[in-house]
Amino acid sequence: MSEQRRLPEDEPTIVLSEARSPEIEDYITKRMIRATPEEHVRQIIVRKLVEEYGYPTAEIQTIPEFYIKKGSKKIGPADVVVFRSDRKTFDNVYIIVETKRQERKDGLDQLLSYFAPTNAEFGVWFNGREVIYIQSLKKAPYYREIPDIPKKGETLEDVGLYQKDKLVPATEMKSIFETCHNYIYANEGLLKEKVFTEVLKLIFMKMIDEKGPSERCEFRITDKELDELEKEQPNDVVRRIDALFTKVKETYPDVFPDPSERINLRALTLGVVVSRLQKYSLLRTKTDVKGTAFQTFVYAHERGERGEFFTPHPIPYLAVKMLNPKDNESIIDPACGSGGFLVEAMKHVFEGIDRSRKHLSEPERASIKADYARMHIRGIDVNPDLARVSKMRMILYDDGHTGIFSANSLDLFARIAETAYKAGAGEIRPKKFIALFTNPPFGTRGLVTDKTILENYKLAHRWSQSEKTGLWTPDDAELLEGQVPDVLFIERCLEFLKEEGRMAIVIPDGILTNAQQEYVREYIKQNARILGVVSLPQETFIPHGASAKTSLLLLQKVSSTELFKLRSSNYPIFMAICERIGFDIRGRVIHRKNAEGQLVDSKGNVVTNEDDADVDTDVEDIIKAFDSFKQANGLRF
Repeated sequence: MSEQRRLPEDEPTIVLSEARSPEIEDYITKRMIRATPEEHVRQIIVRKLVEEYGYPTAEIQTIPEFYIKKGSKKIGPADVVVFRSDRKTFDNVYIIVETKRQERKDGLDQLLSYFAPTNAEFGVWFNGREVIYIQSLKKAPYYREIPDIPKKGETLEDVGLYQKDKLVPATEMKSIFETCHNYIYANEGLLKEKVFTEVLKLIFMKMIDEKGPSERCEFRITDKELDELEKEQPNDVVRRIDALFTKVKETYPDVFPDPSERINLRALTLGVVVSRLQKYSLLRTKTDVKGTAFQTFVYAHERGERGEFFTPHPIPYLAVKMLNPKDNESIIDPACGSGGFLVEAMKHVFEGIDRSRKHLSEPERASIKADYARMHIRGIDVNPDLARVSKMRMILYDDGHTGIFSANSLDLFARIAETAYKAGAGEIRPKKFIALFTNPPFGTRGLVTDKTILENYKLAHRWSQSEKTGLWTPDDAELLEGQVPDVLFIERCLEFLKEEGRMAIVIPDGILTNAQQEYVREYIKQNARILGVVSLPQETFIPHGASAKTSLLLLQKVSSTELFKLRSSNYPIFMAICERIGFDIRGRVIHRKNAEGQLVDSKGNVVTNEDDADVDTDVEDIIKAFDSFKQANGLRF
């Protein structure tokens, strides 16, 4: 399984404290140790050994590291050693794990040097982005790659012979998705976007298999089968996976509309990726674990050429918590991109259903959630590939994907409605939605020049200010040559809303401050109540390829009578500045730490895993301040 291409490098997510080096808790000993990038990788694999493979902590040694010796000579300290029992002696070594060597060849060489003087049967090299499982051999080449190490109490022959009720929930999935992606990238010669698509297909096949009636998994590969694929010998693996993909296309024709679409991976690559996923239950893995992994996976894909379509998670979270959609309210994102706002809104509504219907059983609440997602969640994106990604993301979060389709949200409503109908997304029309969340494309690169579109927008006409009254009005006879989409989206979003409907939209700060765009601000004041403005940090979109300084604008559509009263009374507007967004200018997550430099969760408790740590941001403070503002000003939502 040789690599043909260098893998993409990700920056470590460690952030050093000014006071002292940050620390992390060792999963086995519970001792606090220095939180290096390598240590985070080690803790991920140790947690998996216990929670996914079933090895007791008493049979694992991390600190102090177990020294491998050849005679009296020390070869080196092994990062992790799993013993056959709780007797931690040299002759009882069972599995050796290497995590500090960053390169594949170095990791393998280190493992083999440890194998030689021991009775270890299996080895693992894991650097957070790639993983190799090996079996020790007594003769040259002294090792062979295998699909996985066995669980506690099992043998290598049991790997790949999985019953669905024996599948385990994943403790984390970011590294799993990434190792799959990177193996395909290194071995298939596909463009990054194509790799992304192939991984998504495999995720869907895994889910379809778990939902099927058979007790035995079809999404699987044994050690013998993987060995056959390496030797280019035929077996049933490809047939099983092809059959699953046929079921995927039949089950999700709106996601995979082309019946002739196929899996574009060689048999060996397919087998290796199946081996990485097969022991997990995606259905029983926590939604947030899947969602975080998918979000990270999407981010890694989108931060290249199409980074402008990606909205970092803190922004949808902030917007949704501030506007607080309910389970009787319809929601739309007319520029949904990869679905961040829709997922966050759906999660928020689902949490509300759980709180308000505790008297119902879990299956009854699940039915209410499914009905809500199908009937009330809508997303539109002009890019069909992104609409597809958004659909897939929603399915991982227990659905809502049928309301997402590809269209130009700035087009005539009749055309949008026709496209929605053909896509099976239900009715789309003006004044239909009560909550709207969006981050539309902005900037002069995407100037809208189609006159059949522009003539329908007041903000696509020339505006002038009366010298006598100071009022701004559009000139219906003078159409602009072109208009930036973010300005047109403000008008279109208000058209989507019912009276009393509310919206959160990300806009460039120029709309709020530039003298040339005063007419846009006047249009907003003439057509909506301004609920609030949250200034976002400069670094918010820089990691995703956009450098514009932005703000989150919150509006409510009210009657003309109500709007006249508000404007006459100089009504209050919530204003806030977000100073800490949770990541730095390079997109590296900044986690919250206590005074001792330890990772902590939202309640201040020390945690071991970054996935459990709270992100360092003042978003929650802004949400609380806005809740107080709503209460003080009689805003009921």
